[in-house]
Amino acid sequence: MRKNMSKKIITIALSLIMCVAAVFVLSGCGEEEVVTYTNPLTGKITETEVTTPRPLVVSIDNVNEAIPQSWLSKADIVYEFPVEGEQTRLQAIYYTEFPEEFGPIRSTRPYFVDLTREYKGIFLAHGWSPQARDYLLSDVIPYINAMNSSLDFYRVDDKPAPHNSYIKWETVKAEIEAQGWWDEKKNLKSFKFLAEGAEPAGKRVDKVEFSYDGSDCEFTYDAESNKYVRTIDGEPYIDKETEKSIKVSNVLVQMVKSSELDSKGRLSIDMCAGGDALLFTGGKVLKGTWSREDLDSRTIFVDSEGNKFRMTRGKTWVEVTDQNCDIDYEIIVEEETEEE
Repeated sequence: MRKNMSKKIITIALSLIMCVAAVFVLSGCGEEEVVTYTNPLTGKITETEVTTPRPLVVSIDNVNEAIPQSWLSKADIVYEFPVEGEQTRLQAIYYTEFPEEFGPIRSTRPYFVDLTREYKGIFLAHGWSPQARDYLLSDVIPYINAMNSSLDFYRVDDKPAPHNSYIKWETVKAEIEAQGWWDEKKNLKSFKFLAEGAEPAGKRVDKVEFSYDGSDCEFTYDAESNKYVRTIDGEPYIDKETEKSIKVSNVLVQMVKSSELDSKGRLSIDMCAGGDALLFTGGKVLKGTWSREDLDSRTIFVDSEGNKFRMTRGKTWVEVTDQNCDIDYEIIVEEETEEE
């Protein structure tokens, strides 16, 4: 009898020991607790924390001779800005993925520097306007520019100059580390994102078209992937390296007013002036406004009731449009079905 009782006691004790030991790995002898992290720029939830101390903002050419560009698909966010000469230029923000090379890289304008300040970023460009040169030389942001850098910017053969300047990521990274620009991690303010599977606010729109002075583009919603496909005059807009169409989860529109700055037609844009805004996400459009407290603050986008825009988790393309850009989209009125 005592032997049986002893065996029962030993069995119970061993079970308790095993359960207590498992607490270090499991939550209450249940499933393992998983720690997750959210990318502030895309809203993507992962089990791996983003360790990049601060983003890299790259000025990318966007004229016909430069298209298709390399590795835009790896950028977390891409901004499209109007510039002089009836052109637009892209500012690609890399935070979680860095490609082996960037290009074609072009020159900067003061409002590109303003954008970099917003994201606490490091700026990469090849060339500058006189106004942007003075701005950068004031050391307002950390930057690499081919005009005063000894780094190896090189020209590729399949595009004509000046639309063919490239640089390797390993070269840029080595300079960032040598300058100590990654010694301190910067806290980035996050966009507001929808919960997974949540329905976005707004009215249904399947396509939006942008007509800058001499540069047109479209974004068409693909319900199957819940993404927007970018095209130019109906033709696919692809990543040169992947040969796949550029697709994003959100198209955010920031409306600004521009004025000519000099005889070359270069533009001045006040990136703190505030204005109207649109969000295209999940096949819906939402109207609102944007504001920015100062040049070292993030831009805030809100709806008509003052609530922050809630975006779909994923990559975003931001169209910065001035008074010379036409935006065209059609709201789809869905017919109500009568219940029997």
